[in-house]
Amino acid sequence: MGLSQIGLGLILLSTVALSLHNVVVGVIGNSTEVLGLFELGGFLKLGLGNALLILLLRMMIVVPLMIWVAQRLYPAVWQDIKKFLTSRDRRLLMTVIGSGGCLFLSQVLIYIAIAEIGPGVAVTILFMYPLITVPLAWVFFGDRPTLLRWGVMLIISVGIIFTALPRITQTGAVSGAGVAIAVGSGVAFACYLISMQICFRKLHPVPVSLAQFLTIGFLAAVSLILLPALPLPDRWSAQVGIDQPLGFAIGGVFLGVLTLVGYLSNNFGVRFLGAARTSIIASTGPALTALLAFLLTPNVFTQLEFIQWLGIIIVTLGVIALSFEKMSTAQAKSARPAKG
Repeated sequence: MGLSQIGLGLILLSTVALSLHNVVVGVIGNSTEVLGLFELGGFLKLGLGNALLILLLRMMIVVPLMIWVAQRLYPAVWQDIKKFLTSRDRRLLMTVIGSGGCLFLSQVLIYIAIAEIGPGVAVTILFMYPLITVPLAWVFFGDRPTLLRWGVMLIISVGIIFTALPRITQTGAVSGAGVAIAVGSGVAFACYLISMQICFRKLHPVPVSLAQFLTIGFLAAVSLILLPALPLPDRWSAQVGIDQPLGFAIGGVFLGVLTLVGYLSNNFGVRFLGAARTSIIASTGPALTALLAFLLTPNVFTQLEFIQWLGIIIVTLGVIALSFEKMSTAQAKSARPAKG
């Protein structure tokens, strides 16, 4: 078996693991029949406080393992972290912390959105991020969008509307708010991706990723301490309430394991397959999440209308098209003869 085939297998494993992660979040927040055989889930209501609690539990599992793995993937990880912590370039430090903060916000919001509108719809709306990253890349990196990118952005917008509209019109306020929360998650994720690009120009990905996970864990812990004292609206109450502690704990462990499997298999897969091809496979996330949720946990949130499936496919194809465009652009640049 060649290295490219191994890389393909690892990236597929990563994509499945991260899609299953979203399905498990849906099960934790809403009771459902698994494979139509037995009832499972609904361990807690996924409001702000409980979403933060799940994220903290997940980080308590992931961070210690990540520290162990990071030292083997990149032995100079602690030297690099010390270097950017003590660097005079405070903007770089703030960018690393800011990227972790954006990922933290995106994760909290997508957890709440999954519980309100289902994993397939929520993750598809999350994948609206090219609508934000393409213009921001133009502003920060001078990467002027091509006509194809503008066209793909329009296509993704249509797909998002097809996917979200039935949820907005179906049950009014609850679903409408869930769609808005998923949009907020997509915006935060776009900011995370842009800040990642800035970080990776100066730092190795492994210490940056470890710093981000540490930031997420810290923010989740601090938020759980401070937010319950604030007079927030009921929807955004940070109070924690667990109906089934054992189920919640097992669900949190599953989320941690799936996160680690997704991260590690992606990290090694990129080495064998290349970043451009990896992004194409990872772009199938919305369709795979919706399909797994429909097959494994059939319920009112995962049984989608035809127009929603069409929207999910449109968004997936749009993101894949952007990945292909980036890959062909990179290949064209590398094929140009050097001037001299």
